[in-house]
Amino acid sequence: MRHETNRHKNKRTLGGSQAIYAPFDDYLPGHISEGFREDLNRLTISLAKTEGFKGRYLRDMYESKYMDPKTTPPEVRRRAAIEKWLATESRNASTNQRLQVGEADFRLFTWDKLREKARILIEDILGPLHYPAVLYTGMHTNGASTRVRKSPKGAMDKLTGEAHVSLSASSHWFAATEYTLLEDQTLIEQAQSCLFTVDKSTDIDRVACKEPEINMFLQRAVGNHIRKRLRTFGVDLNDQTKNQRLAQVAVKRDLATIDLSSASDSITRQLVIELLPFEWWSLLEDLRVKETLIDGAFHELEMFSSMGNGFTFELESMLFYAITRGVMYLGGFPGKISVYGDDIIAPSSGVKVLRDVFGFLGFKMNPTKTFWKGRFRESCGCHYYDGVDVSPFFLRRPVASVSALIRTLNQLAEWDGRGWGFIASPEVLAFHKRWAKHVPEDFWGGQDIEASTALVTGHEPRWLISWKSKDIHVEEHARLLFWHASRRNADGSIMNVKEQSAAETWLIVDEHSSDWPYEGVSVRPKRQTKSRKVKTGSPSWFRQTTWAPWLFEEEELKSWWTPIL
Repeated sequence: MRHETNRHKNKRTLGGSQAIYAPFDDYLPGHISEGFREDLNRLTISLAKTEGFKGRYLRDMYESKYMDPKTTPPEVRRRAAIEKWLATESRNASTNQRLQVGEADFRLFTWDKLREKARILIEDILGPLHYPAVLYTGMHTNGASTRVRKSPKGAMDKLTGEAHVSLSASSHWFAATEYTLLEDQTLIEQAQSCLFTVDKSTDIDRVACKEPEINMFLQRAVGNHIRKRLRTFGVDLNDQTKNQRLAQVAVKRDLATIDLSSASDSITRQLVIELLPFEWWSLLEDLRVKETLIDGAFHELEMFSSMGNGFTFELESMLFYAITRGVMYLGGFPGKISVYGDDIIAPSSGVKVLRDVFGFLGFKMNPTKTFWKGRFRESCGCHYYDGVDVSPFFLRRPVASVSALIRTLNQLAEWDGRGWGFIASPEVLAFHKRWAKHVPEDFWGGQDIEASTALVTGHEPRWLISWKSKDIHVEEHARLLFWHASRRNADGSIMNVKEQSAAETWLIVDEHSSDWPYEGVSVRPKRQTKSRKVKTGSPSWFRQTTWAPWLFEEEELKSWWTPIL
């Protein structure tokens, strides 16, 4: 197929191979976008009648996270999120009081017994506190802080200027940065975090808090330690697949998949005091922020840490793992336990007792996402019905670009052909072919069913949609480098550097070494601008495409096709 004329093409060598680029407009007209959504709606209604549980589940779920100007306005979603967050804080206040003076009998054991069991396990997980070495793995990210906006060079911006830190965390920063390049960075006291919301679903946002960047740096170090230690107990927070695999066999093994509502926001100050060794609680207490600003108003936190805190995810995973193991052990409920954040897998026989325990501790099981009876289970984004993967795909925004259309068609093909390797339903096949006509044939022949760069059709690969990257060149003085990267090994060699998404290269120096000074450090973060086409190489003769959605024509399918469920 002939593409644009040569005067529109340019060539660039990447990694030793030659790539060919050509201009491309990714825009999709509004009437096509609306027509696609209406046609997809009709398709899901039909699939709900023909595809059994899988089709009905897709119909119920695929637009549950959809947002456009015609759905709930952003200010309404934001207000609903803040009201929910404040209601959680009200419950947290009651939980803090209850845990200070209360006792509970869960029939099979008491809170005293469970607390003792969980404390011993958490002490084993955390291990001894090696200070200040535990803080040496901290790292800035490109995310927002109370001073720095989220940007491709956010991590670098946090290394210059007057950094924000709470008074209680400042001494730990000085201990961690002594004899390093950052010990002279100017600090400004910032006692509060700042509440904000992000998109979550059609009717409500999600609340998080921007924290002082120095606090976040140190919090991430503690989070890294907890994450590393949890791995030795079989809890790998770098891998969700363990939970997903267990969810698939959960019905057969009589396991429950449990989800908690507002889980991280429900970890109270008193619960952490009750369960963590004193020296660890004292460190985390110093590193956390105690107040947050909500539209200019001060709010003292009843929760221990919010989303945005650098150790919240690891802390909640450790607490839920210890509590769940303690309940199952003391209650005599045998079976597999796995935790990833607030996604918990545990024996179904112990769910009712676990629900009572969580309720006493201030947590609520989400009734729409917790399953211990019937044939359905869900964990970490994977949904199973009798062990069959029925995970839906989600339409989150109007399909306003060719790449968005490609992504949705690929998701639909994957949903229908899961386990087959090709589209199995004549209705889906007809829909796929109908809307593939709005994708230029240059972008047919995709190899990756999860990508939005080319439509998977079973044809030979052609072109991919790419986005031209614009380099942002930043020159900063070398003393703005990460302090941990400047430390040296005993033999004088420089320690390994953990790469940041903000930078391609770092100039690593030690202020006290004979190599000082250097002129500066070059950073080239990436920013997406215009879309473009990039020519792909052809696979070898023996290589098969990952998917072949058009492998069979409709008439051939009708002769043997049956619904999956």
